[in-house]
Amino acid sequence: MVTAAIALAVAACSTEESTQTAQTSVAPTSAGVVTTIPRPTTTAVSTTSSTVAETAPSTAPSSTSPPATTPAPTTTVPPAAPPPNDNFAAVQIGFEQVADVNSPTAIAWRDGDPSMYVTTQEGFISRTTPDGLVPVGDLSGETIELLSGSERGLLGAAFDPRDGRLYVNFTDLDNNTRVWSYEMAEASIVPDSRREILMIEQPGVGHNGGGLLFDADGNLFIGSGDGGGSNGRDAADTSKLLGVIMRITPNLDGDGYTIPTDNPFADGVADRPEVWARGFRNPWSFSIDWPTGDMWIGDVGNDEREEVSVMRGGERGLNFGWPWFEGTNPRRSGAPEGVIPPVFDYPRSDGVAVMGGHVYRGAAFPELEGAYLFADLGGAMWAIGADGVSRLDVDPPTGIVGWGEDPDGELYLLSLYDGVFKLVPENS
Repeated sequence: MVTAAIALAVAACSTEESTQTAQTSVAPTSAGVVTTIPRPTTTAVSTTSSTVAETAPSTAPSSTSPPATTPAPTTTVPPAAPPPNDNFAAVQIGFEQVADVNSPTAIAWRDGDPSMYVTTQEGFISRTTPDGLVPVGDLSGETIELLSGSERGLLGAAFDPRDGRLYVNFTDLDNNTRVWSYEMAEASIVPDSRREILMIEQPGVGHNGGGLLFDADGNLFIGSGDGGGSNGRDAADTSKLLGVIMRITPNLDGDGYTIPTDNPFADGVADRPEVWARGFRNPWSFSIDWPTGDMWIGDVGNDEREEVSVMRGGERGLNFGWPWFEGTNPRRSGAPEGVIPPVFDYPRSDGVAVMGGHVYRGAAFPELEGAYLFADLGGAMWAIGADGVSRLDVDPPTGIVGWGEDPDGELYLLSLYDGVFKLVPENS
């Protein structure tokens, strides 16, 4: 679909301000383990529907949600250090199509259900079955019509591990960001069970982020771009939820959310209490390596650099530099102290829009255990190992717009044109 192809370039071709170029920055990942975050699994799903009245979100700090970054006593063996980059040359990666769908934006799994759930930019939700894709829900009437160059639509999905509700992130008919949740019944959404979790007024028509990710305690991480309306200034405005990754605890009994007490700005003094990290242009794709607690973020650049950043387990409240920096390029003066540089950035000559991936924890590729895999919309794929960053010799699907990870730690690529593909050993 041509319109969708343009749409999910994710601001790669929009130019706000020209800056000088810099050399690619390569930093090996740390082998240390700071914090273990339990991998989420969802509970049994209720099959009764309910109607929820519209209410304003609550931002009161939660006193009942246990800190997601507090490690529980364990005797398990720590995860292996990232593999040496020499391992990557022997890896033969193939791509098996598992869902033939137009313009996919997110995939998710819920506990006890072997289906993969797929969202599309147009607003449709489906799940995989042995007989093909089956419709689950239709939000196409709630989200903005897709026009040429649009980055809007249904952008993210995740299941709450506490009650199995499906959460979606989309741009509404007024171009604003909405996060809603729905009860599931017979593997379909219950339309009249909708809850309004969060609304963000957008200053422009792009850079909306859209990623959703739950931890095992029911805390929801939400990626939000700078909105594309102020040349990056909105990302620096601590009164706004723009250019940030948030962490909230959705209410279990209605609309809205509370603030986890261990959020870095839970008191709301230095920044919005929802903020987990700030200083992003468009953190379209981010993930957590559950054994270490490391959060990896792919932040789509303006017109010079694409960047990958990491927030190690136990870290929070960091500022990753936009709009003062684009990758390692300085853009303007007045940056706050302590800005965190990317672990890797690359020029537009090497790609057009970064698609952040996952640390590999599956079984199909033992040589990749502990390596962080990511890609670019233009087709390049890389792995970060103990010795830095290596480009992989692969031939991925055209138009990579995202990644996914199944409950077994195996990885998937989302292709704008050809659907969803699982990474499998070549010729398997």
